[in-house]
Amino acid sequence: MVKGNGISLIDSATGNLQEVLGVPLLSGSTSESFKSLTWDDRQSPGDLFIAIRGTVHDGAASIPKMLEQGVRGIVSENEPPAQPPKDLTWWQVENSREAFARLVHHAYGEPASRIPVFGITGTNGKSSTVHLLASILNVAGRNPGWVTTVDQKIAGTLRESSCTTPSADQLALSLRDHADSGGQSLVLEISSHAIHQHRVTGIPLVSAAVTQFGRDHLDYHGTVEEYHAVKKELRHQVRAGGVFLLPDPVDRDTVAFEDLFTGRRWIGKVLQQSAKGMHAFLKGADWEFELNWSRPARHDLSNALCAAVLADSAGVSVADIQQGLESAKSVPGRMEEVSAGVFVDYAHTPDALESALKVCREICQGELRVLFGCGGDRDQGKRSQMGKVAAACADAIYLTDDNPRSESSNQILQQILAGVGDHPRVEKNTDRRQAIGAALQHLREEDILLIAGKGHETTQEIKGEKFPFDDREIVRDWLGVTT
Repeated sequence: MVKGNGISLIDSATGNLQEVLGVPLLSGSTSESFKSLTWDDRQSPGDLFIAIRGTVHDGAASIPKMLEQGVRGIVSENEPPAQPPKDLTWWQVENSREAFARLVHHAYGEPASRIPVFGITGTNGKSSTVHLLASILNVAGRNPGWVTTVDQKIAGTLRESSCTTPSADQLALSLRDHADSGGQSLVLEISSHAIHQHRVTGIPLVSAAVTQFGRDHLDYHGTVEEYHAVKKELRHQVRAGGVFLLPDPVDRDTVAFEDLFTGRRWIGKVLQQSAKGMHAFLKGADWEFELNWSRPARHDLSNALCAAVLADSAGVSVADIQQGLESAKSVPGRMEEVSAGVFVDYAHTPDALESALKVCREICQGELRVLFGCGGDRDQGKRSQMGKVAAACADAIYLTDDNPRSESSNQILQQILAGVGDHPRVEKNTDRRQAIGAALQHLREEDILLIAGKGHETTQEIKGEKFPFDDREIVRDWLGVTT
């Protein structure tokens, strides 16, 4: 949570706040307006406090302390105390996170109403699709900003990201700053956590899409069905006339998306493919074009089609869409070739690992090797599945740490091994640096090594500490390559 003085509510009279929060249960405050909103008892106290119910801490526990410090307005999922202060105004809301999101957008002047915002969710392909759409919008002269797991560009400033989707207050501030600086569009990568926790509530979307349905975050959502259902909830934020795209798998060479609202369908088909890229065909109801680009993977074509349809829904021309796709830069840590035959990819789910390995197999003339682990304190069920994928697709497997966090590294590897089965060529080393070195030492001229799981990440989390660690730099160190 953000520390400091909270958010200014100047000009947010009680009547205006009722448009966001509804009628308060208590209306004791004699003041015409509240001046500042806070949501963390470590912030300098304002006069309106929202008690957010989190997964670990319930902000309602801080209400007595905040009242002692002079807060005159409370927003909470709970009822007010039996004997409240006479000058207290109390709003009881059904969901404190949702109320918080709507309050911060209200405080910042509803910035999402000033520029078109696109939302992209899905198990895999989100960051890549965001960057493709941003490239199209840039060619179309729509001065885009973006927020992804890898990086974010707001108000012309590019910086690394610390998470996939920031908190509601940070998003509202970013939207305001981007609009104030002359930004004309924004593309958001939206995680399932962000949807469920209402981080993107209050942001109307021009159009939105689910890039792909797979398995992830079951430690949070419980079941694959619930995880997918949460992704689809994003449809409720799409403005009238917009599209909400769902993937519609066809076959090995064809990808498709369908609009949930209208049933309209778009397809992309691989015409020619090689290690250097592909020649493809994209088609909608009233447009079609051929695409030549340097990305050889089927999932790249799926991401391109998704970005193309989203851009088309906002009135971007086919010429700009084609140029934007063909000129788009690759996303760091996404099938990034660090050295000849050595690729680093963020694949950390069974589907993503299988997709990356299949791409590598298509261009591999020697042996295909894969190095990966699984994150600790996360969905344990996918570990054996990823082991099974590796065993089916790779000639040699190197198992190592990903971000073990608080879990035992050996326990994680044993769960992966349960899926690997009796594969004849498996090496284990919990030291990721040494494991990468061993895999590189075995690499021959026509082989391919896929180093999966961490991609763009520059740290490794072990026992509550984050240590500097970048797969790409480790490879360069072992090979003596300078950049």
